[in-house]
Amino acid sequence: MKAATMMLPFAIRHYNSNYDHIALKAATLFLLLLLYKNSCAQQPEPGLNAIAESQLEGYAAHADNIPEDDGHWQQLEGYTRRKIDLNTADATALKSLGLLSPVQIRQFLAYRQQMGKLLSIYELQAVPGWDEQLILSILPYVRAGNGLEPQYTLKDYLKRGDNTLLFRYGRQLETSRGYRHTDSTSAHYLGSPDRLLLRYRYNFPRYISWGVVMEKDAGEAFFRGARGRGFDFYSVHLFVKQYKWIRALALGDFTVNIGQGLLNWQSLAFGKGAAVMQVKREGELLKPYASAGEYNFYRGAGLTLAQGKWEGTAFISSRMLDGSITENSGYHRTPTELVKRHTLEQFTLGGNLTVTGRDWKLGLNMIQHQFSGPVEKGTAPYQLFAFEGKALTGGSVDYEASWKGLHVFGEGAMSGNGKTAWISGLLASLTANVDMVLLYRNYNRAYQSLYADAWGEFYKPVNENGFYTGISLKVNTHLRIDAYADQFRFPWLQYRSSAPGGGRDLLAALTYTPDKQTEIFLRYNYTVKQQDGKNDTSFLSPPVQVEHQSWRLQVKLEAKGGIGIKNRVELSRRGENGQEQRGFLLFQELLYQCTRWPLQLYVRYTIFAAGEAESMYAITSGMLYEYAVSRLSGEGRQYQCRIRWKMKKGLTCWLRYQQTVYERVTSIGNGWDEIDGNSVGYLNCQLQYSF
Repeated sequence: MKAATMMLPFAIRHYNSNYDHIALKAATLFLLLLLYKNSCAQQPEPGLNAIAESQLEGYAAHADNIPEDDGHWQQLEGYTRRKIDLNTADATALKSLGLLSPVQIRQFLAYRQQMGKLLSIYELQAVPGWDEQLILSILPYVRAGNGLEPQYTLKDYLKRGDNTLLFRYGRQLETSRGYRHTDSTSAHYLGSPDRLLLRYRYNFPRYISWGVVMEKDAGEAFFRGARGRGFDFYSVHLFVKQYKWIRALALGDFTVNIGQGLLNWQSLAFGKGAAVMQVKREGELLKPYASAGEYNFYRGAGLTLAQGKWEGTAFISSRMLDGSITENSGYHRTPTELVKRHTLEQFTLGGNLTVTGRDWKLGLNMIQHQFSGPVEKGTAPYQLFAFEGKALTGGSVDYEASWKGLHVFGEGAMSGNGKTAWISGLLASLTANVDMVLLYRNYNRAYQSLYADAWGEFYKPVNENGFYTGISLKVNTHLRIDAYADQFRFPWLQYRSSAPGGGRDLLAALTYTPDKQTEIFLRYNYTVKQQDGKNDTSFLSPPVQVEHQSWRLQVKLEAKGGIGIKNRVELSRRGENGQEQRGFLLFQELLYQCTRWPLQLYVRYTIFAAGEAESMYAITSGMLYEYAVSRLSGEGRQYQCRIRWKMKKGLTCWLRYQQTVYERVTSIGNGWDEIDGNSVGYLNCQLQYSF
């Protein structure tokens, strides 16, 4: 069997006649079925592997908050019901998965062009550069169809989609200081600690979507007082794609994603992590917005028209923001927060013109923001070059080109003050088992943008230059090694760094999957950078060198009888001025899928001890569309349990409980969010009805 596997690439290269071509594909498919009959027998329920979990946890640590944009997960959930036909999908459709690199997409399209349409989904294992782990990640969302591109009418757009109604409730069980009241004083927060989300969406993936989102944060009033109309946040959208000459039409709320994120990028995007090759921003320029986040989107209209190799996009937006664009938490819990609500109007106008060749693409982009009142920058020294005023303009050029196993991409941008930002990268498939990436970025200290999210050490492309290189090595079908090295420098002051500085970041990860049921993930990360000493209280304290190391071992096993087990051990070390802090995290979880009833049970027990100035992050198996990432500080333990019950066709219920107990503390949190005691618990419930 091993010899047969080695002969496949040779045979594929040397058969050319139509008859032999068909015979070869049949033989190839037969051999793949014999070799991998157990690897793809059942399509797994969509989930996250260890690398994807690491990426999300890194995002939460990097941005210091939990993301609220679940648009990508909504899109993937839609694909589970309306799978992408691999025999008709173009590069745009494959990019929308968010799981494939440009090199992998090119490898698949070249294979399909040479070998013809896929006879079966099993044939993906013959695509050069595609391994079993990659294939398993996309299986829930793709199919090998008949190769005929459907021609849908407007009636099809309106009737072939799926309706989804989702309700989510969450509450902290302990009472925070802001909710307490006496006979003579009222509570600081105007509303209850309940968090509510209600969303309806009609979705025909890749063709049409419309819906409404209603959300209330903890502490916000609900159908009383200043919020007599109910929810604090409302969002409505209508989005049409691929209808006659319209490539995309957005009405209501939508996001704009341009180039590599130097000018504007509002969808979820990741930075450095164990997915070392995923450094290129990939996404549709216009996307519908149906999430609960209250800041990172536009409200108005957008239109993309395409003719031949040319594509043009224009969008316009008018939004009311809170009084400060630098502090957009979205909370309106107190009279002070309500006073700032919707006091600043933002008007945005932008566009894109793209020309696409056979193996290249070039785009010109422009955007302008105008405000009803002047925006003031902060007074901290590192904010000296931040934006201030009533108008901000920017333009950029983005590009990409492919040749054989090479893919070059990048973007250069200039803000209205004449300052520039530039990023350029190279993805290379050196052999069938070795991929490499090189990336250089140079962001001026005074470059200005509002909704930029480019790749880098920080989420804003400003005051940074650096060089990143990564490599992914497939040792064999079961073992993969990923590693990167990043050297960066900050020409001006940074937050928590009162002098120019820099650092380096190294990561190595090993993923071992001896079979479909087992995954072993080992990761080491070393970071050194300069920042202010925590014990120095001077106005401009001299920076010190801070080293951080972490080791992670995670083992996931899917046993018989619907039982899944996952364990993680993580150790960390932080060194500063000769002082050292150590931390650790250990969790064990059990997932049980009942075979007789549509019931799933999940439990996890975690113990942790993070350093004084450190936090550790762990993602859990939460509810659908939920970013259940725990930020753990200090010492303690955490209990989690979740139940999922598919009650009847289309109706699913989730119930999740979490409690964290801290050692040697008498209160948790600070300010109005402080609670008495050493434990805090959360209860979450979600109902989804699809019809």
